[in-house]
This record gives sequence, C-alpha cells and structure tokens, in this order.
Amino acid sequence: MSVEIPKCAIAFGSIGVPQGDVIDLRVHLGCTKEVSSFEVLLRNWDEKYSPGGTYPINVGMDGHIDIGRGASVPQIITCRVESVKCESLPTENYIRVSGRCWGEKLFRRVVTKTYENKKGEEIVKDLLDYYVGLSHVRDSTELVEDTDTTYTKLEYENTPVFDILKYIVESSDKAGVIGFDFRVAPDAKFEFFPRNSKASSVSLNEKIEQSEYRKDIFGVRNKISVYGAQNRMDPSDGDAWTEPASEPPENWVLDHGEGVHRSGIYVKVGSYSIFGRADPSTYRVTFHRNLSGLSPFYYSMLKFWCVSQYVPQDHRWIRLLAPDDNNYFQKSDFTVGYTSMSDWRLNELPLGKSQEYDALTNPNGIWTKTGSPSWFNISAIKFEAQWNLQWDLYIDGLFFDKGRFKNTQEDSTSQNNYGVRELVDTDEELYSDNECMLRAKAILAQLKDPAEYLTIRSTVIDYGNTPLLPADKIHVTLPNENVNADFRILSVEYHVDAKTQTLEITLELGRERPLLADYLYALRSKTDHLSRHKIPRMI
Repeated sequence: MSVEIPKCAIAFGSIGVPQGDVIDLRVHLGCTKEVSSFEVLLRNWDEKYSPGGTYPINVGMDGHIDIGRGASVPQIITCRVESVKCESLPTENYIRVSGRCWGEKLFRRVVTKTYENKKGEEIVKDLLDYYVGLSHVRDSTELVEDTDTTYTKLEYENTPVFDILKYIVESSDKAGVIGFDFRVAPDAKFEFFPRNSKASSVSLNEKIEQSEYRKDIFGVRNKISVYGAQNRMDPSDGDAWTEPASEPPENWVLDHGEGVHRSGIYVKVGSYSIFGRADPSTYRVTFHRNLSGLSPFYYSMLKFWCVSQYVPQDHRWIRLLAPDDNNYFQKSDFTVGYTSMSDWRLNELPLGKSQEYDALTNPNGIWTKTGSPSWFNISAIKFEAQWNLQWDLYIDGLFFDKGRFKNTQEDSTSQNNYGVRELVDTDEELYSDNECMLRAKAILAQLKDPAEYLTIRSTVIDYGNTPLLPADKIHVTLPNENVNADFRILSVEYHVDAKTQTLEITLELGRERPLLADYLYALRSKTDHLSRHKIPRMI
C-alpha cells in the first residue's frame, strides 16, 4: 500500500525545529493511568540547540509536536521539555530532548480538602481550576462531562491531584456503566468522559502490518466476596428475637427455673420483652434463645437491655453456645438494672475474634473459651443468674451489631477452566446484603473471563487530520485469530524514523466487559444516598 512519507513540525518555545534536523521522534499518548510523553533526537551542528547556542533548547520550555502525511499534519501533543541531553562523537553532535504533555501539571500539586455532596464532574473541575490550571473548555464546549454519581464525603490530606482523579474515574458511572476516562488532548485541553463513549474515525482495514493478540488469566476472578458498610444488625430490626408472636415465646427455652415467658408490661424496645423466672428453691434461672447456627464472626458487638427487681448477688453469666454446652464462649458478668423496673441497662459486649476465624483473642478480657467453639456456628445465647430470693430476669432488644453486609458470588464454569480465583472487596457505600450481591454479580460478570489485548503496528496508516487518541474505541478485524470486535485504545505511539522515512504507529488495545453500575439494577427506586452517593476508602 502506497502512502506519503511522514512529515513533522516541532516547536519548543519560539524555536522551530526543521524536519531535516529530526533523526528520530517518538510520541507516546496515554490516558487515565498515565500522561503522554515524547522523545526526539536532533542533529546539533555548531552547538545550535545547546545551552548558549544560537537556538538553545532549555528545560521548562513549552512546545508542540505535529505529525502527519502529505498536507495533513495535525498536532499530536502539547508538551513541556523536562530533559535535555547533549550527545557528541568526534564528527557528530546530537541533542536528545524529552518530556511530557501538559498533563504533567497533574503531578505538581497535593490537595488537602473535603468535598461534601459533590458530583464527580464538580470535583474534577475544582481540581483543574484551582490546583492544576488546565483548560477544560474548547470552543465554548465543556469537556468535563457529567456523571451520575454524587460523593457524600471525600476527605483528602496532602493527596496528589492525579490520585484523586483516578479514584473519580474508577468509581463514577453514567447511564448504568461504571468508569470514566481522562486525557490531555493534543491541544492541551483536559477531557473527561464515560469510558468507551468516544470512537475513532480511522479505519484499520488492510492497514495492519503486524499484530499480536493475547489472552491472559492474570486478572480472572471467579469468586467475588463483597463486604459493605459496618451497619448490619442480626436480627435486622434489633428486636425480633425478643418480640415473640406467642406465649410461651418461640425459640426461647428454659434450662433451669420456674419458666420463661414474654412480657408486655416491662418493655424497653417494641411491644414485648422476655423474662425468666427463677426456681423458688434455688433462686437460679437459666434460659436460652436458639439461633440455628448463626455466624457472628463479622459482627463486633452483642447488645441487649436487662432489668430485674433485684441485682443478682451470687453469679451471672452469658454464653454463646458454639455449637453446644460443651463448646461455648462465656462472659462471666453482665449489667442488670434494678433500682426500678424502668431501670433498663444496656449491655454492649465486644466480640473478639482471631484471624484464624475460630479462636478468641479476647482483647477486652470479657470472654473465656470452653472446648473448641466456632464463631461460625453459634446455636444459642444462654443467660444464667442467681439471687438470694425469688425474682425475674428481663431481656429485651437482643441482637448482634456492627457487622458488615456481605455477599459472595461464584462462577463454576470459570472455576473449572481456570481454578478458583478470589477477590474480596470492601465498599462502605453498600447498606444491605442485596446491594453487596448486586455489586458482587457486576464484578463477577466483568472478571470471570480472560482479558483480551492487542498490539498493532503499521507504517501505512493515514489518519488525515484525526489522529488516533488513547481512550478512543476502534474496530479491529483479524480473521486468523477470529477477532472482529471493538477495542479500547490504551495507548498510541507515533514513531518517525528519518533514516527510513517511515511513520510507524503502535496501538496497545484492550477489551473488557463493562462494569455495570450494580446499584442501578435494583436500587433505582431507593433514595439518592443509597443509589447515587459514594463514601470512599481513604487514599
């Protein structure tokens, strides 16, 4: 295929570099994860471009590089010179100039600021206007596009601008798909837009001279566990275990004493409480609530209210049967209100658990372990106390607190093909098991299959006045590899070789499933706080 030889125009400050001085030129365009860069090797006769020379090229200069064919030589990068290196041989002198695009401004500043109830695009504009100094308007058109995401609270202390931008692009969504891209365009304008929303007009048909197609399973994850906010209670209303629908109360069992009943008279939470009546001869009462193998490992607190006519003088304890009377965790005391029957006392008992998942680290000194109890199999909560006269012990509002919402999703086909590959994600914005499930499903759908990548090289691509840019979508057909799909341009490298008079373009392409905005599936009808607001982990 016949194409015109490449042409380039380079300027640093007020210095124009003739194409005849260019020996080798590379411009690498990147987006989102990197900024663009360049390196050019120039002839440097008679110290022409050296410091103190006729046309000195110095670090800190702004410039631009244009590359094309024929009459079309569009600008590829607006740049800043960051390195100058003179190279000399006995009969030859060169200067190597390199640097980055104006995106290097994103690395200059750190931010100490709190953003509250701000849309993603508002935060991006604030960073650009007050910290970076990059224009985001072209011909009266705003280049920072709107997101559908509001951030409840983002707190930053001495955080680089680039890190904040990466968080915003990775967590913002638009029309149900999570993920934005940003880049500094050839004219130095900052662009922020939904991922895969821009398409290149360049056709690669019959222009691909060399390709490398690869799949890998490095990023495959087929067992996804998602943990949400630490606001989970079990039971979810904090009272269902002490709100029996019948008398005697269901799931409550008397072990020793005169009886276990419900009370609608002495109540702290809801309509009923539970009380155990002591044995009239021993003045001791023991009763428990069956839990059917609850797993409280991810909870950090057990709470309940307690009151009685008298304070027990001899002993009292609470046990978590794990799973039976031979294997349990015990706290040897709990607080009982007794000055009046309205003197309910709140017990907040921390649950200490080791990284081994089934041992007790006992950080607060309140639990002892008997047998081999398991935090994943709590079958009952048992109370016992003894007085020196006849009495009743009342319990209300019994629940496990400060647990994380959670859900795990798996794909058996992917596991059979590639083995079990796990990912654990904690997202403080998720406020139910259902939201964790939706998030886990979305991540699983994106990561269960191998990633696809393409490297394409060609010396015959003619893009006219519309250069290939990173983050653009482009269609690729490779019959031998059975590839016929759209790929996202991860990076583009333009290489002008004066010796061979060629312009080689290298495209790094990636293809991935979109990460669907999981909360859009079922949470659209919920409040903005649940469906559109995000509270991030600190960077």
